[in-house]
Amino acid sequence: MTISIRKNAATVLSALAKAPRDPHGQCEMDGHTLSEKTGLEPPDLNDAVSILVDSGYVEWRQYLGTSPFRFGQIWITPMGRYEYDRAFTQAPKGSGDGAVSSNQPAVVEMASKPPVPVGSPYGFQDHDWEVLAARKDEADSIYVVLGYQFCSDHYDSERLRLNVEATVRKAVASYNQLPDALEVTLHFSPLAAGYGEHLFNEIARDVIGADIAIFETSDLNPNVMIEMGVALTWGVRVLPIKLEGRSTPPTDISGQTWADYRDSAASFVDSEHDSKLLRMVERAARKKGRR
Repeated sequence: MTISIRKNAATVLSALAKAPRDPHGQCEMDGHTLSEKTGLEPPDLNDAVSILVDSGYVEWRQYLGTSPFRFGQIWITPMGRYEYDRAFTQAPKGSGDGAVSSNQPAVVEMASKPPVPVGSPYGFQDHDWEVLAARKDEADSIYVVLGYQFCSDHYDSERLRLNVEATVRKAVASYNQLPDALEVTLHFSPLAAGYGEHLFNEIARDVIGADIAIFETSDLNPNVMIEMGVALTWGVRVLPIKLEGRSTPPTDISGQTWADYRDSAASFVDSEHDSKLLRMVERAARKKGRR
């Protein structure tokens, strides 16, 4: 049976992502080793590797004497590790082209790396992808970000930040006390203020790298809405919050469950808010732990 190039590329990416890394975080393979690990014949392996190189997921070193392979050594890039992580955790399971098994991801999109990645109008660098890959690989850490308007008539910004962080820390502490918890450490941070040529890259990176993203929507601030859009686009768990009585979020995101609060988030209206946030933390921790 003929296997599609896309599945072969997924097999190669998986082998490279799972290979042990040296002290510098690198792992290079030659064609013979990779062929043995993947079971792919040289023609199929060469095609798959070429696609991955064009996509920016791997890099290769080419020189004479590597026949029947088109390369001497190959290694995965930070963007490739991130794509492996994304495909492994988000691609649907089932049969047919693009399916995944319990230990084999499918690279959902094998097109060339876009010049303008989603969520960043200036383009991520390798460092950005490396940070994202590292955060997603930290099974014992939960990253939570808070996006909000820094000056508002509806809340005190500093108190809001402290109160939201305290609420999340309480949820993480409660989760860690569960009998079957995969104990995690919380990394909480507010998103940076304002937008500049490179600052939005940092904001987008923090949002995409988060396990949970909380957004204050009382002011319907355009910047906050953009940040929420980035989170929703990349499949990050989103929790909009707002002052009790303020307008609900815009129609396009009204399907998201939001939480009303009082007194700069000192308390939440929903009596089950703590338990709901605990479940959100639990789902995030288990998703990372399964890796």
